[in-house]
Amino acid sequence: MASPNEPHTPSFPERLLIALFKPLNALIPWHKLPTPLSVLNLAALRYELRSQNLYDTYPSPSYQGTPTTDPTPAEFQHTRNSDGLYNAIAQPKMGCAGMRFGRNVPREQTLRPSDEDILSPNPRIVSQELLRRDEFKPATILNLLAAAWIHATEGFDVPVPEEDGWVGSGQGKEKKMWVEATLADEPLDETDRNAPAYKNLNTHWWDASQIYGSSEARTKELRGNAKNGKLAVDKQGFVTFLPRDANGIPETGFMTNWWLGLEMLHTLFVLEHNAICEELVKSYPQWGSEQVFDTARLVNCALMAKIHTVEWTPAILSHPALQVGMSANWWGLMGEKLYKLLGRVTKGESISGIPGSGAEQHGAPYSLTEEFVSVYRLHPLIPDDIAFFDAESGAHKKTYGIKDVAFENARKPFNEQNLGFEDVLYSFGINYPGAVTLNNTPDFLRDLHTPDGRHVDLGTIDILRDRERGVPRYNQFRRLFHMKPASSFVDLTGGNKEVADRLEKVYEGDLEKVDLLVGCLCEPLPKGFGFSDTAFRVFILMASRRLKSDRFIATEWNEKTYSKVGMAWVQNSGMKDVLTRHFPVLGETLKASKNRELP
Repeated sequence: MASPNEPHTPSFPERLLIALFKPLNALIPWHKLPTPLSVLNLAALRYELRSQNLYDTYPSPSYQGTPTTDPTPAEFQHTRNSDGLYNAIAQPKMGCAGMRFGRNVPREQTLRPSDEDILSPNPRIVSQELLRRDEFKPATILNLLAAAWIHATEGFDVPVPEEDGWVGSGQGKEKKMWVEATLADEPLDETDRNAPAYKNLNTHWWDASQIYGSSEARTKELRGNAKNGKLAVDKQGFVTFLPRDANGIPETGFMTNWWLGLEMLHTLFVLEHNAICEELVKSYPQWGSEQVFDTARLVNCALMAKIHTVEWTPAILSHPALQVGMSANWWGLMGEKLYKLLGRVTKGESISGIPGSGAEQHGAPYSLTEEFVSVYRLHPLIPDDIAFFDAESGAHKKTYGIKDVAFENARKPFNEQNLGFEDVLYSFGINYPGAVTLNNTPDFLRDLHTPDGRHVDLGTIDILRDRERGVPRYNQFRRLFHMKPASSFVDLTGGNKEVADRLEKVYEGDLEKVDLLVGCLCEPLPKGFGFSDTAFRVFILMASRRLKSDRFIATEWNEKTYSKVGMAWVQNSGMKDVLTRHFPVLGETLKASKNRELP
């Protein structure tokens, strides 16, 4: 197997596939081909991206650690470490908490702009004119549960037009919005000085650190005094909640920007962890609490990864080729039924899926990337209001504005309306999220007051973050991802002259200055897609990479690591099973659902 830092060269069949589809896509985009050809086309795109769009942000491989400098302790040979350490035994620091984000484009294309360029055009005006929700545009191919699933000392004085109405730190004609700059990692070489790199506070792995924490100490706190490998929960009456601290903050792995959607899903998968523990204790009574916990965490993490791969993704990208392709990521092209009948029939990922195919890094140590973070800015999914219903009778209870179920108010529907989690889950299942499109970012996020006293416009911040971190703007991004750039504002919008005129005005006629986020929100979508084809290019590379890079999924996918009971739990469960396992009243509703993931 190649070293994670050796340049990745596609195999001859992969190069052949790339060579066949590249000229074809100049005439016909992949998503307009017949489904079998579309599936092959997606494979060709991924092969090309793996070979040309993965870049390390460290000067040398030594920064990832070695088995000599960072030997893997016996306790983590076959189980996860909360910090993300030792996931890759050959490079133990790879992907752990505190390691840098990688890049999907060459470092020389990510130079930090001047402050003048970062503020041009004014990001607040971009937010006001192009992001602000003018009316709620629902995403009718999804429901709100899908939205819930995905969801310094220096800074910038962003000028605010006098007529804007923003109430910030400045006053009068010089009124400004203060946005903190991102703290760059300490430069290690000249490249870092010109193109700064940034650390991830959490782990990069698909390890459910949002509920387990990103340190062993935090995981221990979250387990509390619970027995048999379980996580601590707090039963209040008939409802099981996440425990709260003295300030009402939930005890969980990740609680930033807390709202009801996170409350619901964090609680659901804490309950799922505890249910897995109960099954393991019943099946393996000789196991100690640590072995139960470690195995349950592996099972829970893998189940989340599976749900995201074969259920959430095909829901938000509802194209026939994606239905086949995402299922193939997990089961291989042989499909779920044949896989369950025959098991793995080849070592490769194409026929028998990524789990068990062997971990590979394709030329760059694994990490999340700045570009991946950028295209996952899906704030338009958040609605203005959520209507709540009784899960059993279907009766409407009350409609809350989104700000009334955020931060310290996340439990308000439970407390005021005596709703249970089954009612909230049912309600999220029949509410629409917002469409990921222009002028659909809710005012709540653009006029956000946080519990720590900050007043921010997340639309402005989204634009600033991409610029200051050197994320290429829209047209350059497309070039670097082997896509044809837009030739005009009208071309960018697919012929929508009204939108093109507004874009041209905001960007003062400079097509090359259109931000990546804005361009992605403007371009026409492939049929069935919930977000742009441009953003999808990062997704097709990184979604499979999160599986393929992880030894606990790609390599140690076996009963020795997961146990026989644990493997069966993952392979025979989906989101509906998770929901009905803990909230049986949802069973009848889910039977009628066409969407495998959501009620």
